[in-house]
Formats: sequence, structure tokens, C-alpha cells
Amino acid sequence: MLRQSNEHVVVTGITPGSFYERLYTSDSLHLVCSSNSLHWLSKAPEDLFRNLIPAYDMDKDARRQRHRLVLEAYAKQFRKDFTNFLKLRAKELVSKGRMVVSLVVRRSDVTATKFSYLSRTISQILSVMVSEGVIDKEKFDSFYVPVYEPSSKEVRETIEEEGSFSIKEMQVHDPTTDMNNALSTPSKFVNLLRALCEPILVQHFGDVMYEFVSAAERHWSLEGNLLGPYAMLAISLAKA
Repeated sequence: MLRQSNEHVVVTGITPGSFYERLYTSDSLHLVCSSNSLHWLSKAPEDLFRNLIPAYDMDKDARRQRHRLVLEAYAKQFRKDFTNFLKLRAKELVSKGRMVVSLVVRRSDVTATKFSYLSRTISQILSVMVSEGVIDKEKFDSFYVPVYEPSSKEVRETIEEEGSFSIKEMQVHDPTTDMNNALSTPSKFVNLLRALCEPILVQHFGDVMYEFVSAAERHWSLEGNLLGPYAMLAISLAKA
């Protein structure tokens, strides 16, 4: 129990569960912080999964033809998930409560011309494993990396359309230099991929991490640093 005091008391908490579901009771929070999370989708893009369209086709011509369709499906899923996140947090925050959010975004506000660097890199490594007979192509075609890097414009528009929050401040930070150092060796690169993706890879493909690590190290030796043109967006929001 909290002792009686005339001083302000701060109670912090971390609750297990998906941030795309309700986590707290209504009107119970004064401040919510979401750090480096919301570029992860709740699930594979519904349009692709329902129509059995691979996110990354091994055939370059097929991949080029489907490219816009795939990107639009990812963008649609992001808007749906982010809108749901905003609605749920608005219910949990008190009147005039605040929320601080950071997530990975593209540097450009134009329609994405490439997959996120993480999705592209994972898919390229897995396609090599398919060619080597380590994993089945049908399994590969049904695998979707649940990551989307929106533009800051997409984020702003979604917040404004949902309507529960007013934007107090938005800042873009370029972490490229720090990340270049962090991914400067094959082992650092592979450790990052394992930390981010091992659970979803094992769930979908089974125990293939030894082969995945080997293929990832070879991929790094050929491609070098695989960091894409992304940035971190930080947003300060107030409940409207």
C-alpha cells in the first residue's frame, strides 16, 4: 500500500501482453511510453495472407510485379494496427494524459520503394536457405516478417484521423552512425537478427537457427553493412 504523503508519488508498471490489446483499466494512466515497438505489426498483412501472396518472391520478375501490392498491404496493416493502439491507449489514459512514442520510420515521405531493411535482409537469407534445401519453398512463401517502416507523414495522418490525441511535438533522429558501429562485424549483425527474429523464425520454420546463422554470416561477408535508409521518430502526444 502507498503511504499517506503530501508529496507526489510516482508508480510505474510494466504489464505483459500485446500492446494491440487492452492492458490497463479505463482512466488509470497518466503517462504511457512506447519505445521502439510500433513498427512491429500485430500479424502478417491480412490481404497477403488471405490471398496466399508471398511478401518476398524468389523470382525477381514476380517480385517486381507484386511489389506495390505487397507494400500497400503492409501499409494498410500498419494503419489498422496503429489506429487500434491509439484507441486503446486513449481509453486507459486519464483526461489530458500524455503519451510518448518512438518507432522506426522511413526518411522519405514518398511511397516506399523497398521493403524495410530488416524484412529484405531476412528474406534474402531465407531464400538462400531455400536454394540450399534447408527450408521448404512453400514454407518460405507463407512467411511474412511483421515489420513496416512508415513515413512520418503516415504516422501524423493516422494520429490525426484517429482523433484521440493531439500532437505536441515530433522529432526525427538519424541513428545511422551508431548503428553502423553496432553492426560492424558478422557476429554483431547476426546477434541483432537473432534478438529480433529468432522466436518467429523458429515458430514458422522449426529448429533452423544454426543454418540461419551460417547463411546470415555469409550474407554479411558479401553485402557488408545492410542498414537501410531509416530513422527514429519520437512523438509527444496529449489525450484530446
